[in-house]
Amino acid sequence: MTAMDAQGQAVAPRGPLGKHRGGLAVLALATFIVVTTEMLPVGLLSTISTSLEVSESQTGTLLTAYAFTVAMTATALTSWTASWPRKHLLLAVVGIFAAGAVLSGAATNFALLAVARLVCGAAHGVFWSIVAGYATALAPPERPGRATAVVFAGNSGALVLGVPLTAALGDAVGWRAAFWLVAFAALLMLTVAMRVLPPVPGNPLEADPGPHALRLPGLLPLVMTTMVLVLGHFTLYSYVTPLLHSMGIPDGAGVSALLATYGVTGLGGTWLAGLWVDRAPSAAIFGTTGAMALAIGLLAFGASLTPVAVVAVAVWGMAFAAAPVCLQATVLRIAGTAHDTASSWYVAAFNLGIGGGALAGGAALAIAGVRALGWVALAAVSIAAAIAWRSSRHWCVQDRNASPA
Repeated sequence: MTAMDAQGQAVAPRGPLGKHRGGLAVLALATFIVVTTEMLPVGLLSTISTSLEVSESQTGTLLTAYAFTVAMTATALTSWTASWPRKHLLLAVVGIFAAGAVLSGAATNFALLAVARLVCGAAHGVFWSIVAGYATALAPPERPGRATAVVFAGNSGALVLGVPLTAALGDAVGWRAAFWLVAFAALLMLTVAMRVLPPVPGNPLEADPGPHALRLPGLLPLVMTTMVLVLGHFTLYSYVTPLLHSMGIPDGAGVSALLATYGVTGLGGTWLAGLWVDRAPSAAIFGTTGAMALAIGLLAFGASLTPVAVVAVAVWGMAFAAAPVCLQATVLRIAGTAHDTASSWYVAAFNLGIGGGALAGGAALAIAGVRALGWVALAAVSIAAAIAWRSSRHWCVQDRNASPA
């Protein structure tokens, strides 16, 4: 018999993670598709630029504009859709992604491609605001981190498989085919989701788009930690290829191998975060920010020895993949029933960090050269670690409430 909530909406009963394994797998697949769609221009930057006869720097603004669109729309759109059943909303959002991918592939000029990407950007903010809450609604109350890690594995999978595969397809048969393949995958996922994904109700009490959620103890410093940490990461990651070249890493196979190492260790970081964050949220956040500072510090000091660079990139990939799991799971613990609204502020901060990091990295590269990238990134990540350390008392309450098992 299907359970119902107070508004008469169907509710998926909580239970062991295995009970809703199919639903969590669908959410992970949706995450894989969304992140692949988001990052697709990265692997096809030159191909798109040549086809549409625009500069690579202009094509690169697709990522920055996308991130700022998410930041500006996430909270308002999440609040507007607060009362929608989560299953219906997630299906609608992924459907918008599919439509945006089709329009991107059909774009005959840069302006049309930009519009299609902005449509996806608006849907992106809502997706990330609800997907972690959806996952934890299917899991035992004491396991939000593990459920979040399952879903965020789709993010790491997109970086390891989705982006390289679509880049290879785009190089082989054209960038439009890559967008259309992603749209086809999204439609297949929707077909499965309609049958497999359990229902979860909306929460009309989250319909206020104001900043009230930021008054929750610990949420504002968590949002600030997120924004500064991500800004530092993308200051360096956006221009990591020229930095690796300056360290003596050969182009082609050398850089590709290091980026593959980054992605593979990211899968391990996601898994470890799922085990750790339910036990000690504040320690997990400070540990991941500290590990990022260590790795970026090695790169900033110009680790010209290839083994040191490999270790630094591996630790960096593991730490940054773990960070969103730790941060998002702690947001959910802090937020209580306002999890989607609180998550929307986290999503907005994350994407401000992406856009701001790309701009900061570009400015540092233009003004001071490639070596400055590591120092600017290290400064930002160190500030994030300091905020996490000072704010850990807000999250220690969550540590004491977390299950030791």
